[in-house]
Amino acid sequence: MMSRPLAGQVAVVTGAGRGIGRGGAVLLGGFGAKVSLLARTLSELEETRRMVLQQGGEALVCRVDLEDPSALIAALRKTEEQLGRITHLCNNAAVLDLLPFEQTTPDLWNRAMNVNLSAAYHAMRYVYPKMAERGSGSIHNVSSAAGIKGFVNETAYCASKYALEGLSRALALEAVTKGVIVTLSSPGIRTKPTSVTMAEYKSMPGDRRALWADPLLMGEAFAYLASARLPEIAGRRFDLYRLSQLVRERGTLDLDLTSVLAVSS
Repeated sequence: MMSRPLAGQVAVVTGAGRGIGRGGAVLLGGFGAKVSLLARTLSELEETRRMVLQQGGEALVCRVDLEDPSALIAALRKTEEQLGRITHLCNNAAVLDLLPFEQTTPDLWNRAMNVNLSAAYHAMRYVYPKMAERGSGSIHNVSSAAGIKGFVNETAYCASKYALEGLSRALALEAVTKGVIVTLSSPGIRTKPTSVTMAEYKSMPGDRRALWADPLLMGEAFAYLASARLPEIAGRRFDLYRLSQLVRERGTLDLDLTSVLAVSS
């Protein structure tokens, strides 16, 4: 791990218990940020916290049902009380039910919208005014290929991710004028489906687990998007894998703008 350029920052990561949320949280901590870990499964959050500590970072576990706005806001307030003012928000949490449209019940539809979209809205609604008042901050919303193209058996997921993309790009236009940078991302390589728990993943045969990339390979991008305050990147969508590779190759979060824009759209 290089120097700790995120020292003094407080980052919130939703869906931090598994997948790329875990990878991002671990690298944010490794680069010096104090990280608030939000998700529903306590055992997974505790494992992420252990990994952050191994990197020399500091982490706070906040077990929360992201379908409950009041519980989400309580977790953000707890973060402020215990870690300090929030300088970076990463909305990563998502649920994915692989079902044909006719089997997508209203309850499943609402859950997808609540976790994948509304939780991001409520979290941003809480932190953004404070960032704007200070004139500094960053928000990183994790999307998916499903946010720009349709997939069979993913109607609710695609709808939520398309909406997250629109919300992010629109807010980015407002936020950049107040010193707050809003960005989007997509994994860039095949990762474990968000619906697969870590316990389920570990019980799978090795050849199946090998189909999915290690989420730590995308962690450096989370750190870069937490650190960058360049107006040119606002509203852009980054390839997490390629951006992380760039950070690893250069050995710094201080990247030239041309290279950064080359891994975005």
